[in-house]
Amino acid sequence: MHQIPDSSVHARFANGFARSIELICPRCHEKSMFDARPWQEHGRQIVATEMSCTRCENEGLLVQLVDEYGNCKPASLFTWPEPGGRHSMPGLPHLQALSGPLARSYESALKLYNHAEWGATALTVRHLIEGLAARLLPDKRELPLPRQLDALPRDLDLSRPLQDLSQLMAPDGAFGRHFDDETSIDKVTAEHLLELAEQLLQYLVVMPGEMAELKSRIATAPVPLRRGSGAA
Repeated sequence: MHQIPDSSVHARFANGFARSIELICPRCHEKSMFDARPWQEHGRQIVATEMSCTRCENEGLLVQLVDEYGNCKPASLFTWPEPGGRHSMPGLPHLQALSGPLARSYESALKLYNHAEWGATALTVRHLIEGLAARLLPDKRELPLPRQLDALPRDLDLSRPLQDLSQLMAPDGAFGRHFDDETSIDKVTAEHLLELAEQLLQYLVVMPGEMAELKSRIATAPVPLRRGSGAA
């Protein structure tokens, strides 16, 4: 189930339950209004109904949590299947800490994508990548973007995360010293170790694999016709 922000509700029934909701339809991929049917009680904590896209009539399920008085609880409206569009990537606060303008460029690209403005999305993404390269390699900002990207692995210390890991896992490191006596490992230490392993897998396995899959999809995607270039 996917949570719907209360701000997406544009109209409500007299009893306060959502009547019209604006979402990106998972079928037609357009930002659309969804009309809800009358709500039905299911126990004392949940009401549910179905809704349909006003563009393509695709149907979805709505679930609303209610309090002991039968009123809508705030921030407790859910739908299935998940709406279309993209959500912010994990770790966005790290981008915001690096550069507020870069974070805003990313959020603008996401918003444009979710409004089906494909050309504007692409131009904003290019602007984002150019800004990131310039932020990380300020002495090479005059170079063309492909050459800046080529310089990233040479000029940035991409091995630093692995060096930090080796220090943590050394016999006298923050984690290494616990392995001789597992009874000294508490919940917090175990949680930190698991998070560290997940980040390492993301860095060494998941990201390269996802990049390879993306390159394959790009290579096999149909090439869009340029405007006005129709078949003879």
